Amino acid sequence: MKFDTAVAAQEAFKRTQSFGELADDLDSAVEAEERFASSAGQDSTDAYEALLKIGDRHSEATAFLEFLIYTTWNYVIELPSPDRFKKGLELCNRYLKAAVGKTDKTQLKQIRELRHSFLNGLGRTEDEGMEEYDEDAFAGGD
Repeated sequence: MKFDTAVAAQEAFKRTQSFGELADDLDSAVEAEERFASSAGQDSTDAYEALLKIGDRHSEATAFLEFLIYTTWNYVIELPSPDRFKKGLELCNRYLKAAVGKTDKTQLKQIRELRHSFLNGLGRTEDEGMEEYDEDAFAGGD
């Protein structure tokens, strides 16, 4: 990858805050992010799970979803597991369905790159039916 996922996660989290995406859940997200970043073991896992639950409650929060993708990648690098690779792929698919046309091309490119990395982590190089997420698929006004 030609970008630092930890830095990208922090940038996405800052956008989440500045966009007001999480409303009443912002304080909980800040607390969980701080716990995740500064702890290890079960506390880190609990904080990560709390972040995912917040993301589930705010499916429209594109910057927060992007943050979750970067965070999941950082987590899977620390503790590789098929479940984390699957979660990362799921988050990427959700992001790409929601974000195309609504976000920066650099961010889309990074998420696509991470999506391929999650696929590779699952031992897959292609994902049938996912061509709709390719950049060219949207060129015709889809």
